[in-house]
Amino acid sequence: MVEKLSYIPKGLGVVNKWISQIFKLAIVLNLIVMVGIVFYAVISRNFLNASIAWAEELSRILFIWLVFSGAVLGLFYKEHLGLTLLVDRLKPRQQLIFEIVSWILIIVVTRAMILGGDRIVTTIRNARTPALGLPTALKYWPVLIAGYAMVLISIENLFNSIIKLTKFFLNRNEKGE
Repeated sequence: MVEKLSYIPKGLGVVNKWISQIFKLAIVLNLIVMVGIVFYAVISRNFLNASIAWAEELSRILFIWLVFSGAVLGLFYKEHLGLTLLVDRLKPRQQLIFEIVSWILIIVVTRAMILGGDRIVTTIRNARTPALGLPTALKYWPVLIAGYAMVLISIENLFNSIIKLTKFFLNRNEKGE
């Protein structure tokens, strides 16, 4: 049974690896474009005495995408901020149970994030940004895209934790403990 269950996180692992590569590329391109735009805006403002309205707007949108892309990669690499003072003192089995509960909570919170983002996108679907005339929803799409990516990553990790806990109990039963 554990072997059949392990196909789920293995398949999701492949998908999540591709997702992480896409987000890495997006971050690199995003930073290059953002630095270029901000550099151009500063030069234009300081040396040409011409303020560029669209530069601030676009750099703000790119920054939002950058933040959510970073959040996805932080979760993928398990580099998100965590307090392990209590967890480190638990027994391995208790740590696995705590890990499972943590992944479930991440999925629940991320689902709430997705639902909230969807409500905002639906509400402002016809609005446009003032300087560029882009859909205002462009600022909120990263919430949805990152949210779905984070759910996939969390499901993979949840299944991996459940499999580890199952193997822990199976090994314990085989030893007659």
